[in-house]
Amino acid sequence: SDKIEFGLWVTRYSCTTILLVLGFVAPGMSRNYHLLPQDTESGLNDRSQESTWKNVFSKLKLMIPYVWPKGSWWRQILVILCLLILGAGRGINVLVPIYSKDIVNSLTETPSSVQATQLEFRWDLILIYGALLFLRGGGGGTTGFLNNARSFLWIPVQQYTTRRIQVKLFSHLHSLSLRWHLQRKTGEVLRIVDRGTNSINSLLSYVIFQILPTVVDIVIAIIYFITAFNYIFGLVVFLCMVMYLGVTIWITEWRTKYRRDMNKYDNDRNAKSVDSLLNFETVKYYGASEFETNRYDEAIKVYQRAEWKSTASLNMLNSMQNVVITSGTLAGSLLCAWAVVHSISDLKLTVGDYVLFGTYLNQLYGPLNWLGTYYRMIQQSFIDMENMFELLDENQEVSMIVIAMG
Repeated sequence: SDKIEFGLWVTRYSCTTILLVLGFVAPGMSRNYHLLPQDTESGLNDRSQESTWKNVFSKLKLMIPYVWPKGSWWRQILVILCLLILGAGRGINVLVPIYSKDIVNSLTETPSSVQATQLEFRWDLILIYGALLFLRGGGGGTTGFLNNARSFLWIPVQQYTTRRIQVKLFSHLHSLSLRWHLQRKTGEVLRIVDRGTNSINSLLSYVIFQILPTVVDIVIAIIYFITAFNYIFGLVVFLCMVMYLGVTIWITEWRTKYRRDMNKYDNDRNAKSVDSLLNFETVKYYGASEFETNRYDEAIKVYQRAEWKSTASLNMLNSMQNVVITSGTLAGSLLCAWAVVHSISDLKLTVGDYVLFGTYLNQLYGPLNWLGTYYRMIQQSFIDMENMFELLDENQEVSMIVIAMG
Protein backbone atom coordinates (compact mmCIF):
# COMPACT_ATOMS: atom_id res chain seq x y z
CA SER A 1 0.00 0.00 0.00
CA ASP A 2 2.91 2.33 0.73
CA LYS A 3 4.25 1.70 -2.75
CA ILE A 4 0.85 2.46 -4.27
CA GLU A 5 0.54 5.71 -2.32
CA PHE A 6 4.09 6.65 -3.29
CA GLY A 7 3.32 5.93 -6.95
CA LEU A 8 0.19 8.07 -6.83
CA TRP A 9 2.14 10.88 -5.18
CA VAL A 10 4.84 10.72 -7.87
CA THR A 11 2.17 10.74 -10.59
CA ARG A 12 0.40 13.75 -9.09
CA TYR A 13 3.70 15.58 -8.65
CA SER A 14 4.70 14.83 -12.24
CA CYS A 15 1.36 16.06 -13.60
CA THR A 16 1.58 19.22 -11.51
CA THR A 17 5.10 19.87 -12.80
CA ILE A 18 4.01 19.36 -16.41
CA LEU A 19 1.08 21.76 -15.99
CA LEU A 20 3.40 24.33 -14.41
CA VAL A 21 5.84 24.08 -17.32
CA LEU A 22 3.01 24.35 -19.85
CA GLY A 23 1.74 27.41 -18.03
CA PHE A 24 5.04 29.17 -18.71
CA VAL A 25 5.72 27.80 -22.19
CA ALA A 26 2.29 27.61 -23.85
CA PRO A 27 1.64 31.38 -24.04
CA GLY A 28 4.71 31.74 -26.24
CA MET A 29 3.93 28.84 -28.54
CA SER A 30 3.13 29.66 -32.17
CA ARG A 31 -0.52 29.48 -33.12
CA ASN A 32 -1.72 28.45 -36.54
CA TYR A 33 -5.10 30.10 -36.68
CA HIS A 34 -5.26 30.34 -40.45
CA LEU A 35 -7.67 27.41 -40.63
CA LEU A 36 -10.18 29.01 -38.29
CA PRO A 37 -13.06 30.96 -39.86
CA GLN A 38 -12.63 33.98 -37.60
CA ASP A 39 -9.13 34.56 -38.91
CA THR A 40 -10.55 35.38 -42.30
CA GLU A 41 -12.55 38.13 -40.68
CA SER A 42 -9.55 39.43 -38.76
CA GLY A 43 -7.63 39.55 -42.02
CA LEU A 44 -10.34 41.72 -43.45
CA ASN A 45 -10.08 43.97 -40.44
CA ASP A 46 -6.38 44.41 -41.08
CA ARG A 47 -7.19 45.57 -44.63
CA SER A 48 -10.10 47.77 -43.66
CA GLN A 49 -7.90 50.86 -43.58
CA GLU A 50 -6.37 50.19 -47.00
CA SER A 51 -7.53 52.11 -50.04
CA THR A 52 -9.42 50.06 -52.59
CA TRP A 53 -7.29 51.74 -55.27
CA LYS A 54 -4.15 50.07 -53.93
CA ASN A 55 -2.64 47.85 -56.65
CA VAL A 56 -5.42 49.03 -58.96
CA PHE A 57 -3.47 48.20 -62.12
CA SER A 58 -2.84 44.63 -60.99
CA LYS A 59 -6.55 44.27 -60.26
CA LEU A 60 -7.46 45.62 -63.69
CA LYS A 61 -4.92 43.27 -65.26
CA LEU A 62 -6.70 40.33 -63.63
CA MET A 63 -10.03 41.68 -64.87
CA ILE A 64 -9.13 42.28 -68.54
CA PRO A 65 -9.19 38.59 -69.64
CA TYR A 66 -12.82 38.38 -68.54
CA VAL A 67 -13.83 41.59 -70.32
CA TRP A 68 -12.46 41.50 -73.86
CA PRO A 69 -14.46 38.93 -75.88
CA LYS A 70 -11.45 37.05 -77.20
CA GLY A 71 -12.26 34.81 -80.14
CA SER A 72 -15.61 36.49 -80.85
CA TRP A 73 -15.12 39.08 -83.61
CA TRP A 74 -18.73 40.27 -83.65
CA ARG A 75 -18.64 41.01 -79.92
CA GLN A 76 -15.40 42.93 -80.43
CA ILE A 77 -17.16 45.02 -83.10
CA LEU A 78 -19.92 45.73 -80.59
CA VAL A 79 -17.34 46.98 -78.08
CA ILE A 80 -15.88 49.35 -80.69
CA LEU A 81 -19.35 50.62 -81.67
CA CYS A 82 -20.17 51.32 -78.03
CA LEU A 83 -16.98 53.36 -77.66
CA LEU A 84 -17.80 55.34 -80.83
CA ILE A 85 -21.29 56.09 -79.52
CA LEU A 86 -19.71 57.22 -76.26
CA GLY A 87 -17.47 59.66 -78.17
CA ALA A 88 -20.40 61.00 -80.19
CA GLY A 89 -22.24 61.73 -76.96
CA ARG A 90 -19.41 63.98 -75.79
CA GLY A 91 -19.74 66.12 -78.91
CA ILE A 92 -23.51 66.38 -78.54
CA ASN A 93 -23.09 67.56 -74.94
CA VAL A 94 -21.16 70.57 -76.29
CA LEU A 95 -23.62 71.34 -79.10
CA VAL A 96 -26.78 71.37 -76.93
CA PRO A 97 -25.83 74.49 -74.88
CA ILE A 98 -24.51 76.24 -77.99
CA TYR A 99 -27.77 75.82 -79.89
CA SER A 100 -29.68 76.83 -76.78
CA LYS A 101 -27.66 80.06 -76.77
CA ASP A 102 -28.35 80.70 -80.47
CA ILE A 103 -32.10 80.21 -79.98
CA VAL A 104 -32.19 82.64 -77.05
CA ASN A 105 -30.17 85.23 -78.98
CA SER A 106 -32.52 84.92 -81.95
CA LEU A 107 -35.44 85.74 -79.64
CA THR A 108 -33.77 88.62 -77.80
CA GLU A 109 -31.55 90.30 -80.39
CA THR A 110 -32.90 92.12 -83.44
CA PRO A 111 -31.04 91.87 -86.76
CA SER A 112 -30.03 95.20 -88.26
CA SER A 113 -32.01 94.56 -91.45
CA VAL A 114 -35.42 94.42 -89.74
CA GLN A 115 -37.42 96.69 -87.50
CA ALA A 116 -36.58 96.94 -83.83
CA THR A 117 -39.89 95.42 -82.77
CA GLN A 118 -39.55 92.30 -84.93
CA LEU A 119 -37.90 89.11 -83.65
CA GLU A 120 -36.45 86.34 -85.77
CA PHE A 121 -38.11 82.93 -85.81
CA ARG A 122 -35.27 80.40 -86.20
CA TRP A 123 -37.22 77.19 -86.64
CA ASP A 124 -34.13 75.49 -88.06
CA LEU A 125 -32.20 76.01 -84.82
CA ILE A 126 -35.12 74.68 -82.79
CA LEU A 127 -35.36 71.54 -84.95
CA ILE A 128 -31.63 70.88 -84.62
CA TYR A 129 -31.85 71.51 -80.87
CA GLY A 130 -34.72 69.01 -80.62
CA ALA A 131 -32.77 66.41 -82.59
CA LEU A 132 -29.78 66.84 -80.28
CA LEU A 133 -32.00 66.45 -77.22
CA PHE A 134 -33.45 63.28 -78.75
CA LEU A 135 -29.96 61.84 -79.16
CA ARG A 136 -28.67 63.01 -75.77
CA GLY A 137 -31.84 62.65 -73.73
CA GLY A 138 -33.61 65.17 -71.57
CA GLY A 139 -32.46 63.71 -68.27
CA GLY A 140 -28.73 64.22 -68.45
CA GLY A 141 -28.25 61.63 -71.18
CA THR A 142 -29.81 58.75 -69.25
CA THR A 143 -32.82 58.34 -71.54
CA GLY A 144 -31.37 59.45 -74.87
CA PHE A 145 -31.30 57.41 -78.05
CA LEU A 146 -27.52 57.08 -78.04
CA ASN A 147 -27.44 55.84 -74.47
CA ASN A 148 -30.20 53.32 -75.13
CA ALA A 149 -28.48 52.11 -78.30
CA ARG A 150 -25.19 51.70 -76.44
CA SER A 151 -26.89 49.76 -73.64
CA PHE A 152 -28.59 47.50 -76.19
CA LEU A 153 -25.35 46.77 -78.04
CA TRP A 154 -23.51 46.09 -74.78
CA ILE A 155 -25.87 43.29 -73.66
CA PRO A 156 -24.02 40.44 -75.50
CA VAL A 157 -20.66 41.67 -74.18
CA GLN A 158 -21.97 41.81 -70.62
CA GLN A 159 -23.48 38.34 -70.90
CA TYR A 160 -20.20 36.99 -72.26
CA THR A 161 -18.28 38.41 -69.29
CA THR A 162 -20.80 37.10 -66.75
CA ARG A 163 -20.78 33.61 -68.26
CA ARG A 164 -16.99 33.38 -68.27
CA ILE A 165 -16.69 34.44 -64.63
CA GLN A 166 -19.46 32.14 -63.42
CA VAL A 167 -18.06 29.12 -65.27
CA LYS A 168 -14.54 29.88 -63.99
CA LEU A 169 -15.70 30.10 -60.37
CA PHE A 170 -17.91 27.02 -60.65
CA SER A 171 -15.08 24.97 -62.14
CA HIS A 172 -12.60 26.20 -59.54
CA LEU A 173 -14.89 25.35 -56.61
CA HIS A 174 -15.27 21.80 -57.94
CA SER A 175 -11.49 21.47 -58.17
CA LEU A 176 -10.94 22.28 -54.48
CA SER A 177 -10.35 19.54 -51.92
CA LEU A 178 -12.90 17.89 -49.65
CA ARG A 179 -11.14 19.42 -46.64
CA TRP A 180 -11.85 22.92 -47.95
CA HIS A 181 -15.50 22.12 -48.66
CA LEU A 182 -15.97 20.65 -45.18
CA GLN A 183 -14.54 23.81 -43.58
CA ARG A 184 -16.21 26.36 -45.84
CA LYS A 185 -19.06 28.65 -44.85
CA THR A 186 -21.62 27.93 -47.53
CA GLY A 187 -23.56 31.15 -47.08
CA GLU A 188 -20.44 33.29 -47.27
CA VAL A 189 -19.10 31.45 -50.33
CA LEU A 190 -22.42 31.84 -52.16
CA ARG A 191 -22.42 35.54 -51.31
CA ILE A 192 -18.88 36.00 -52.62
CA VAL A 193 -19.69 34.12 -55.83
CA ASP A 194 -22.85 36.17 -56.38
CA ARG A 195 -21.10 39.49 -55.79
CA GLY A 196 -17.94 38.55 -57.64
CA THR A 197 -19.74 37.66 -60.86
CA ASN A 198 -21.41 41.08 -60.90
CA SER A 199 -18.42 43.13 -59.74
CA ILE A 200 -16.47 43.02 -63.02
CA ASN A 201 -19.46 44.03 -65.15
CA SER A 202 -20.36 46.77 -62.69
CA LEU A 203 -16.79 48.05 -62.55
CA LEU A 204 -16.51 48.12 -66.33
CA SER A 205 -19.84 49.91 -66.71
CA TYR A 206 -19.06 52.55 -64.08
CA VAL A 207 -15.52 53.29 -65.28
CA ILE A 208 -16.07 53.32 -69.06
CA PHE A 209 -19.65 54.56 -69.33
CA GLN A 210 -19.91 56.87 -66.31
CA ILE A 211 -16.61 58.09 -64.85
CA LEU A 212 -14.58 58.41 -68.07
CA PRO A 213 -17.28 60.39 -69.99
CA THR A 214 -17.74 62.70 -67.00
CA VAL A 215 -14.01 63.47 -66.81
CA VAL A 216 -13.85 64.06 -70.58
CA ASP A 217 -16.88 66.38 -70.40
CA ILE A 218 -15.19 68.40 -67.64
CA VAL A 219 -11.98 68.80 -69.66
CA ILE A 220 -13.93 69.84 -72.78
CA ALA A 221 -16.01 72.33 -70.75
CA ILE A 222 -12.91 73.99 -69.27
CA ILE A 223 -11.31 74.32 -72.72
CA TYR A 224 -14.53 75.68 -74.21
CA PHE A 225 -15.03 78.36 -71.55
CA ILE A 226 -11.41 79.48 -71.85
CA THR A 227 -11.68 79.86 -75.63
CA ALA A 228 -15.30 81.10 -75.98
CA PHE A 229 -15.35 83.34 -72.86
CA ASN A 230 -12.00 83.93 -71.15
CA TYR A 231 -9.62 82.27 -68.73
CA ILE A 232 -11.54 83.51 -65.66
CA PHE A 233 -14.63 81.46 -66.54
CA GLY A 234 -12.44 78.46 -67.29
CA LEU A 235 -10.73 78.94 -63.93
CA VAL A 236 -14.08 79.10 -62.10
CA VAL A 237 -15.23 75.86 -63.71
CA PHE A 238 -11.85 74.23 -63.10
CA LEU A 239 -11.73 75.16 -59.40
CA CYS A 240 -15.32 74.06 -58.88
CA MET A 241 -14.70 70.69 -60.51
CA VAL A 242 -11.42 70.14 -58.65
CA MET A 243 -13.06 70.95 -55.31
CA TYR A 244 -15.99 68.69 -56.13
CA LEU A 245 -13.79 65.78 -57.17
CA GLY A 246 -11.47 66.34 -54.21
CA VAL A 247 -14.30 66.36 -51.66
CA THR A 248 -15.91 63.33 -53.28
CA ILE A 249 -12.74 61.25 -53.38
CA TRP A 250 -11.56 62.28 -49.90
CA ILE A 251 -14.83 61.54 -48.11
CA THR A 252 -15.46 58.37 -50.12
CA GLU A 253 -11.98 57.06 -49.32
CA TRP A 254 -12.56 57.90 -45.65
CA ARG A 255 -15.80 55.93 -45.55
CA THR A 256 -14.29 52.91 -47.31
CA LYS A 257 -13.78 51.19 -43.96
CA TYR A 258 -17.51 51.37 -43.32
CA ARG A 259 -18.23 49.79 -46.68
CA ARG A 260 -15.76 46.99 -45.95
CA ASP A 261 -17.34 46.44 -42.55
CA MET A 262 -20.78 46.24 -44.17
CA ASN A 263 -19.47 43.72 -46.66
CA LYS A 264 -17.86 41.60 -43.94
CA TYR A 265 -20.85 41.65 -41.59
CA ASP A 266 -23.25 40.97 -44.45
CA ASN A 267 -21.23 37.88 -45.38
CA ASP A 268 -21.22 36.82 -41.73
CA ARG A 269 -24.97 37.33 -41.41
CA ASN A 270 -25.70 35.25 -44.50
CA ALA A 271 -23.22 32.58 -43.42
CA LYS A 272 -24.96 32.19 -40.06
CA SER A 273 -28.44 31.96 -41.58
CA VAL A 274 -27.57 29.55 -44.41
CA ASP A 275 -25.37 27.27 -42.31
CA SER A 276 -27.97 27.13 -39.55
CA LEU A 277 -30.71 26.11 -41.99
CA LEU A 278 -28.47 23.58 -43.74
CA ASN A 279 -27.78 21.96 -40.34
CA PHE A 280 -31.43 22.02 -39.27
CA GLU A 281 -31.35 18.45 -37.88
CA THR A 282 -28.31 19.14 -35.71
CA VAL A 283 -29.82 22.36 -34.37
CA LYS A 284 -33.04 20.57 -33.44
CA TYR A 285 -31.19 17.60 -31.96
CA TYR A 286 -29.34 19.82 -29.49
CA GLY A 287 -32.32 22.12 -28.91
CA ALA A 288 -30.32 25.12 -30.15
CA SER A 289 -33.07 26.90 -32.08
CA GLU A 290 -33.24 29.79 -29.63
CA PHE A 291 -29.44 30.05 -29.55
CA GLU A 292 -29.26 30.19 -33.36
CA THR A 293 -32.04 32.79 -33.48
CA ASN A 294 -30.27 34.99 -30.94
CA ARG A 295 -26.99 34.59 -32.80
CA TYR A 296 -28.62 35.61 -36.08
CA ASP A 297 -30.33 38.56 -34.38
CA GLU A 298 -26.98 39.75 -33.01
CA ALA A 299 -25.42 39.42 -36.48
CA ILE A 300 -28.18 41.64 -37.91
CA LYS A 301 -27.61 44.24 -35.18
CA VAL A 302 -23.88 44.35 -35.91
CA TYR A 303 -24.59 44.71 -39.64
CA GLN A 304 -27.10 47.50 -39.06
CA ARG A 305 -24.62 49.46 -36.94
CA ALA A 306 -22.14 49.34 -39.81
CA GLU A 307 -24.94 50.23 -42.24
CA TRP A 308 -25.87 53.30 -40.16
CA LYS A 309 -22.28 54.57 -40.23
CA SER A 310 -22.10 54.06 -43.98
CA THR A 311 -25.43 55.80 -44.63
CA ALA A 312 -24.63 58.72 -42.32
CA SER A 313 -21.28 59.29 -44.01
CA LEU A 314 -23.02 59.17 -47.40
CA ASN A 315 -25.42 61.92 -46.30
CA MET A 316 -22.45 64.02 -45.24
CA LEU A 317 -20.86 63.46 -48.65
CA ASN A 318 -24.01 64.59 -50.46
CA SER A 319 -24.22 67.73 -48.32
CA MET A 320 -20.62 68.69 -49.05
CA GLN A 321 -21.15 68.10 -52.76
CA ASN A 322 -24.20 70.35 -52.70
CA VAL A 323 -22.21 73.15 -51.03
CA VAL A 324 -19.46 72.97 -53.68
CA ILE A 325 -21.89 72.85 -56.62
CA THR A 326 -24.00 75.74 -55.32
CA SER A 327 -20.92 77.88 -54.64
CA GLY A 328 -19.48 77.27 -58.11
CA THR A 329 -22.77 77.96 -59.87
CA LEU A 330 -23.34 81.15 -57.87
CA ALA A 331 -19.84 82.50 -58.55
CA GLY A 332 -20.02 81.73 -62.27
CA SER A 333 -23.54 83.12 -62.68
CA LEU A 334 -22.67 86.38 -60.92
CA LEU A 335 -19.57 86.79 -63.07
CA CYS A 336 -21.44 86.04 -66.29
CA ALA A 337 -24.37 88.36 -65.45
CA TRP A 338 -21.96 91.17 -64.53
CA ALA A 339 -20.15 90.73 -67.86
CA VAL A 340 -23.45 90.82 -69.80
CA VAL A 341 -24.72 93.98 -68.05
CA HIS A 342 -21.46 95.92 -68.33
CA SER A 343 -20.82 94.80 -71.94
CA ILE A 344 -17.10 94.18 -71.51
CA SER A 345 -15.43 94.85 -74.85
CA ASP A 346 -13.21 91.78 -74.99
CA LEU A 347 -16.07 89.42 -74.07
CA LYS A 348 -19.22 90.80 -75.76
CA LEU A 349 -21.44 88.39 -73.86
CA THR A 350 -25.17 88.24 -74.54
CA VAL A 351 -28.20 86.90 -72.73
CA GLY A 352 -27.72 83.71 -74.71
CA ASP A 353 -24.22 83.36 -73.24
CA TYR A 354 -25.68 83.55 -69.74
CA VAL A 355 -28.17 80.82 -70.67
CA LEU A 356 -25.34 78.80 -72.21
CA PHE A 357 -23.25 79.09 -69.04
CA GLY A 358 -26.09 77.95 -66.79
CA THR A 359 -27.17 75.17 -69.16
CA TYR A 360 -23.63 73.87 -69.55
CA LEU A 361 -22.98 73.85 -65.79
CA ASN A 362 -26.26 72.08 -65.07
CA GLN A 363 -25.39 69.57 -67.76
CA LEU A 364 -22.04 68.92 -66.07
CA TYR A 365 -23.51 68.76 -62.59
CA GLY A 366 -26.07 66.13 -63.62
CA PRO A 367 -23.52 63.29 -63.88
CA LEU A 368 -21.43 64.82 -61.08
CA ASN A 369 -24.34 64.41 -58.68
CA TRP A 370 -23.93 60.67 -59.20
CA LEU A 371 -20.14 60.72 -59.12
CA GLY A 372 -20.01 59.93 -55.41
CA THR A 373 -22.34 56.99 -55.96
CA TYR A 374 -20.31 55.75 -58.93
CA TYR A 375 -17.08 56.12 -57.01
CA ARG A 376 -18.56 54.24 -54.05
CA MET A 377 -19.85 51.48 -56.32
CA ILE A 378 -16.43 51.19 -57.95
CA GLN A 379 -14.93 50.78 -54.50
CA GLN A 380 -17.52 48.15 -53.65
CA SER A 381 -16.77 46.35 -56.92
CA PHE A 382 -13.06 46.35 -56.08
CA ILE A 383 -13.83 44.88 -52.64
CA ASP A 384 -16.04 42.20 -54.19
CA MET A 385 -13.31 41.47 -56.74
CA GLU A 386 -10.77 41.08 -53.92
CA ASN A 387 -12.97 38.45 -52.25
CA MET A 388 -13.59 36.69 -55.56
CA PHE A 389 -9.92 36.55 -56.54
CA GLU A 390 -9.04 35.33 -53.03
CA LEU A 391 -11.48 32.49 -53.64
CA LEU A 392 -9.86 31.79 -57.01
CA ASP A 393 -6.43 31.77 -55.32
CA GLU A 394 -7.39 28.83 -53.09
CA ASN A 395 -4.91 26.00 -53.68
CA GLN A 396 -6.10 22.93 -55.54
CA GLU A 397 -4.68 20.38 -53.11
CA VAL A 398 -5.83 17.34 -55.07
CA SER A 399 -4.01 18.45 -58.21
CA MET A 400 -0.89 19.23 -56.19
CA ILE A 401 -0.91 15.77 -54.59
CA VAL A 402 -1.37 14.04 -57.95
CA ILE A 403 1.52 16.01 -59.44
CA ALA A 404 3.71 15.21 -56.43
CA MET A 405 2.92 11.47 -56.70
CA GLY A 406 3.61 11.54 -60.42
